Amino acid sequence: MSQGPILFNFRDYRGATIEDLDIRPALSITPLTKVEEALELLYENDFTYLPVVHQDNKRLLGVLHVEELRKGTVQAVSGAAVHEYMIWFHQRSRARFNQEINGERMEKSGDNKSESDLTDRKRFSTKIVRPTASSGKKYHVLTPLSPLEDLASFFNDGNYFAIITNKSGNFVYGVATPDDLLRYEQSRPRL
Repeated sequence: MSQGPILFNFRDYRGATIEDLDIRPALSITPLTKVEEALELLYENDFTYLPVVHQDNKRLLGVLHVEELRKGTVQAVSGAAVHEYMIWFHQRSRARFNQEINGERMEKSGDNKSESDLTDRKRFSTKIVRPTASSGKKYHVLTPLSPLEDLASFFNDGNYFAIITNKSGNFVYGVATPDDLLRYEQSRPRL
């Protein structure tokens, strides 16, 4: 990510960790989830981002950002699947997913199963597999026990959200945003 403005100056968080932010547990969806269902989850839980995982292998593919949905009109979004509006982490993953979907549609053309049957079968997930780092890519592992200084540094590097996982990266605890850290800072007295 590009270096953006520094949001957080160096501050002593007095040993506080990401779990002190008290972020809500993560919900994840698949690219085949209907946009209406994703919007319900976003608004009911007051989330800004939802992790999107592959329906079969649970790999993290990207995120759905509520602002991306606001760009489209309700008519354009109605009936659409999340994969049309999500932020993909890798274009290669997007291309592979589209190939899989097109292959399944061709196979299904002989069946009487509808796309909603496929969507219902592969709807919600609670576990992900950590993405493998391709050459040149570096993944920062942020866990509930990571110091808040690490999270502040991560945001200062231009990242606009952090997916909080366990140490091995195969379980998502939640999504943290700069707003979560700002809320924490404002609730604590300054030294």
